[in-house]
Amino acid sequence: MDKPKGLSGKGLAKQPGGGKKGSSSFHHDDKGAEFAQKREEARRIAAEKAKSRTLAKQQQISERIATASEQLSSGIQEGSSASEELMRAMQQIASGAEEASSSSEESKATATQIEKNAQINSNLAQTTMDKVNLIQTLTTATSNDIRSLIEGVNKAATAAIQTANLMQDLEKKSEEVGNILQSVVRIADQTNLLALNAAIEAARAGEHGRGFAIVADEVRNLAETSEKSANQIKDVVADIQAEVRKVVQEVNNIGATAKEESAKGTEITNGILGIANAMVQFQKITDDTNVGINNILELSKEYLSIAENIAASAEEISASAEQSRKGTEQQAKAFSEMSSASEELAQTAEELKNSTNMQKSAEELASMSEQLSANIEEALSASQELSSAIEQIQKATEIQSRETNKGVEVGERIEGSNFQIEKNASSMQTQVKEIAINLTQNKLDVDKMISNIGLATEKNFEAAKSIRTLSEKTLAIDKIVETIINVTIKTDMLAVSGSIEAARAGEHGKGFSVVSGDIRNLATESSQSADQIKDLVRSLSLLVDTSAINVETAANLSQTEVAKAKESTRNLELIEADIKTIENQMGEMVKNAQEAKQANEEAKKAI
Repeated sequence: MDKPKGLSGKGLAKQPGGGKKGSSSFHHDDKGAEFAQKREEARRIAAEKAKSRTLAKQQQISERIATASEQLSSGIQEGSSASEELMRAMQQIASGAEEASSSSEESKATATQIEKNAQINSNLAQTTMDKVNLIQTLTTATSNDIRSLIEGVNKAATAAIQTANLMQDLEKKSEEVGNILQSVVRIADQTNLLALNAAIEAARAGEHGRGFAIVADEVRNLAETSEKSANQIKDVVADIQAEVRKVVQEVNNIGATAKEESAKGTEITNGILGIANAMVQFQKITDDTNVGINNILELSKEYLSIAENIAASAEEISASAEQSRKGTEQQAKAFSEMSSASEELAQTAEELKNSTNMQKSAEELASMSEQLSANIEEALSASQELSSAIEQIQKATEIQSRETNKGVEVGERIEGSNFQIEKNASSMQTQVKEIAINLTQNKLDVDKMISNIGLATEKNFEAAKSIRTLSEKTLAIDKIVETIINVTIKTDMLAVSGSIEAARAGEHGKGFSVVSGDIRNLATESSQSADQIKDLVRSLSLLVDTSAINVETAANLSQTEVAKAKESTRNLELIEADIKTIENQMGEMVKNAQEAKQANEEAKKAI
């Protein structure tokens, strides 16, 4: 420790005259005063040193406070800047959340639209499937009807061929009748000549030949009757042959028409069966379309759920951003107050350097420290709230990001299913248009075929009537043959009578006897020819009946099948209407798929 001034050894040197008593007292008083003065000086110096130390400490504290204040001010400025930046970020987040919320609403709207379009397409697909099933049933029934008609036509054609063969047999037998009739005419001519010879012989015999002359005259009359009957039969046979040729020609034409229409019917049936096969393919396409539609229905619900989750996340982000905004405002306020407190602290620290009232300065510093501590607490609390809000924003953002990724995936799956639906619908629409064109032609062909077969059926009935008229002609022949048979019987009896008359005439009747024998032989031959004709007439009658029955049966069968086939034309009209409905529905489905595609694109953009 420094010695007080005036207390050094030099200052304590003895003064002159210190040996005397009076002087000693004087010097003693002087020494006391000097000591007191030195002590006072020492105190003053000590006080000044203490003050200097205190001032030095004050300055040191003031400088430390100033430094801390500067650091605090810098930190407050950084914090305030960060707070402002955070506030701007929260505003951007809030704006983004609002945009996300708006986009999610758009996504919900588009998801609803996609679901609506999918539901419409589902209804269209179900209606289409019903129509396809109905068309398949109708085409099967129609093809069966036409096939049955073709079978009937083929039977009619077969019957026509059989009838033509029978008619040819009938013509041959009628020719046989004509040949036999030649014999009958020849016999009649010979009989007539014999009768003439008999009349000559009777004239020569005079009275002996009178009875034979009567016989000869009767025989001649019978011969003329027989010849006349034969000529009548020849005329009838000629009519039969002409009618047979006509019927054969007509039946052959009917058979040719039947074969031609049968071939057309086979083509028509194949065309209709082609429609049925197309319907089987349509069933598969519609099933595949339904799979896509059901996928979209499920995915649209998932889309809607994703949009709702994104909306909820956006609301959470918006709420947390609002909370953060309030926190940043509170933090900004705290930073502002801290900044003011820091400035006051710096000012107080500056004042502290020269403060003479340490008590007051210390109290002011303590008060400012408490205020600053409170501001820091407030800023810390705001920071914690901000941290919590930011954590919520982060979680909501993660959810939003996850849901957005899911939304993108769902959108791509919807796009794939929608593409398949549009492709299927477009394909069906194109095929249906082609079917409609072919069906129109099939319908015209069926109508024409039915009309032609109907005309052929009418001609069959006419042919049957013509054949039935042959029965009348054969019956007429049969009656004429009976006349010939009666003539032969009478001629035979007259020949017997002639023999009797010849016997009576004795020598004059020898010629009569020979002529009577010849006449009797010719009568027998004529009877045999008549029997042959009668047998042939029975055969002709049987052939006529068989032919008529064949033609009538074929005509009735064709008539029945034509009536059934007319139902098929009504079926084709129903098929045509259903095909048109499917075409329109496929067009609507394509349109809905395109709308859903556009909505999905908008939804993907919104997400």
